[in-house]
Amino acid sequence: MAALLGGAATNPCAPHARGRPGRPAPASAPATARPGRPLGARPAPARTAAAVAAAQQGAGGAAASAAPRRAAGAASAAAGGPRRRRRACPPPAALPVRLEDAGTAALTDWARRVGIEFPKLRPAMFDGVRGMEAASDIAPDEIIVSVPRAQALTLPPKQRCPCPEYVAPAYWDASPWFVKLGVRLLAEQRKGPGSAYAPWLAQLPRGADTPVHWSPQLLQQLCYPPLAHKVTEQQAEWGRLYEKFLAEGVADRAAAPSKQEFFRALSLVRSRTFSGPYVASTLPERLRLAALVAALVAANTLAGGDLSKGLGAAAAVFLFNVTYELLLSAKLRQYALCPVIDLLNHSSTNTTEVSYDYPRDAFLVAAGAGGAASGGQVFISYGAQTNDSLMQFYGFAEPDNPADVYVMTSLLKWLEQLQPLCQARLDRLNRDGLLSALQEVPVTRAGFGAPTLRALRYLLIPSAPGGDAPAGPPSSYDAPADAATEQRLGLALVHACQQELAALGGGGGGGGGAAAAGSRRKGGASEGSSGGGGSGVDVAAATAAAAAFRGEKRKVLLACLEQLTGGTGGTGAALAGGAAAAATSPGGAGAAPPAPAGAAR
Repeated sequence: MAALLGGAATNPCAPHARGRPGRPAPASAPATARPGRPLGARPAPARTAAAVAAAQQGAGGAAASAAPRRAAGAASAAAGGPRRRRRACPPPAALPVRLEDAGTAALTDWARRVGIEFPKLRPAMFDGVRGMEAASDIAPDEIIVSVPRAQALTLPPKQRCPCPEYVAPAYWDASPWFVKLGVRLLAEQRKGPGSAYAPWLAQLPRGADTPVHWSPQLLQQLCYPPLAHKVTEQQAEWGRLYEKFLAEGVADRAAAPSKQEFFRALSLVRSRTFSGPYVASTLPERLRLAALVAALVAANTLAGGDLSKGLGAAAAVFLFNVTYELLLSAKLRQYALCPVIDLLNHSSTNTTEVSYDYPRDAFLVAAGAGGAASGGQVFISYGAQTNDSLMQFYGFAEPDNPADVYVMTSLLKWLEQLQPLCQARLDRLNRDGLLSALQEVPVTRAGFGAPTLRALRYLLIPSAPGGDAPAGPPSSYDAPADAATEQRLGLALVHACQQELAALGGGGGGGGGAAAAGSRRKGGASEGSSGGGGSGVDVAAATAAAAAFRGEKRKVLLACLEQLTGGTGGTGAALAGGAAAAATSPGGAGAAPPAPAGAAR
């Protein structure tokens, strides 16, 4: 049975691997990302979101093709800045279409004027998605972007409210980091051309393309309860944050943003922010301090003081400051929105890094091990994130994402379709903390995890002589059991995967519901407002994104089935056939499994 099950899977569901939507790092250390997101990238090829979706849905049904995304064409760019949708880019290279519209020119001119350096990069469209093209060959580890910290929109620890004319300082102090940066964005946008960041702000996406803006009907098209539940909770949380902002935060009620504008600002922050350890003093500031200390030592010596004591005091001051900074950096984080860096698209296979460089006091992007060829798109990575996280915070699913998992929440229901479950055994699993391994199950391409297999064996193994319970506690069932139990275990896992595939719908397109929704226009009567920030959702693009997401989840389940059944024929075919027969047996389907006492379901 071990061969059937594949390797025990770890759960890479952690939302951000390197940091999380957002964060910079100190002294050339790789920056992590993502409470706002992983220090990351984004790709760009040349076709519309609808064309990308059509190509993806036509790729054979099991999964969407690897086309990247970001909806914006050169024409829309000329009309005032392309609508940029964060997406993972596919391996096939697309011919770039250089962006030369007035908005892009204003952004690049402003960036160079304020000291942002990107000598070998230029904005371009790749298959309808905006990204950065290599203007010439880029060597491995070469610095390709440098953004002075002064030109980034940063949030250091315990920062005083920088816009008291727009938001109440007390509200600012009590708000989470992403609300602070969102409010800061709104305050800058309210200044219009008077903002120091005006050319960059004008090029930020104006649309609402992440699921937090979607209606309940659009969320249903994901056909994936774990993500729909997370997004629904996110919508409720952001709704409460908006109401609190109106009640306690906004200084001028007349200048209050709409709910849609507030949600958009938070979405931009969560998808574009980098984060990393906080460095309070820059190198020039420390050099000035050193010069001051040296001057005091010299003055003291000239006045007849003891030189050795003066040098000792200077060394003590220096060591105290350095030690304090190091200890401080280890505990505190800063967050940053970095113009130009946010034009780079994501590829999980890319090793390009974003970091904070202490001597330069700047955020840097260094090319990955392979560098980049002239004319190609340059990427960065958000880190190892599942498609659940990428869809929730960036609005896309990365094709063939190696970190993706399928979270199964109905395993007990599928098991109950095959055989009745013993309530006493469920209660024992609950007491031992193993029931959760059957209620929220991470499934990878390699198979099911060890805790799930352990709990299933405990449920399925025959009772010990003279009792209803198996011999030994649940924790003792790591190793394969007898052949009959392992056969039932394999049957249950195959059946569960088949049922989940059926729930996703055929071909990654979700069936007729998705097709019908895709025919609706933006702002149509059935989707005139979203469950999140209000109107403004492109229904066709959201439908295409949901279809691509389902396609990627199908890939994970199909790969897992391949591991369970060994492809076609043999024991695998017997398992698959047995699962189908058991699912249609009288009394098998639809019944909810018994819940152990006190267990949340």
